[in-house]
Amino acid sequence: RVLAVMGMVCAGFLAFILFTSGPFARTLPAFPVEGRDLNPLLQDPGLIFHPPLLYMGYVGFSVAFAFAIAALLSGRLDSAFTRFARPWTLAAWVFLTLGIVLGSAWAYYELGWGGWWFWDPVENA
Repeated sequence: RVLAVMGMVCAGFLAFILFTSGPFARTLPAFPVEGRDLNPLLQDPGLIFHPPLLYMGYVGFSVAFAFAIAALLSGRLDSAFTRFARPWTLAAWVFLTLGIVLGSAWAYYELGWGGWWFWDPVENA
């Protein structure tokens, strides 16, 4: 059941991408073959780790979500569910914490915001 729930989550994301963004439609006019290079603000060693850590955290929480939905569908909310979901939840929490800390440290010294967190919509939305 867990794999079925994960498949439904993946199918939902795939449908969202296909129906809302048109990933196969060419939206850019002719562009340089060499590209335009990466924004200089994003050329930072800390950003090598920040996005993958956040991605691993979100994937870990989606697996824990799949365990929870499978347990609800089967009606077996016992200690076995907790035993399987807890490692995924803890690992996802660690990855997301590290990713957010790296991102806020990058914003502190690269963007010069003068603080670690400001509770504005850019950081909270």
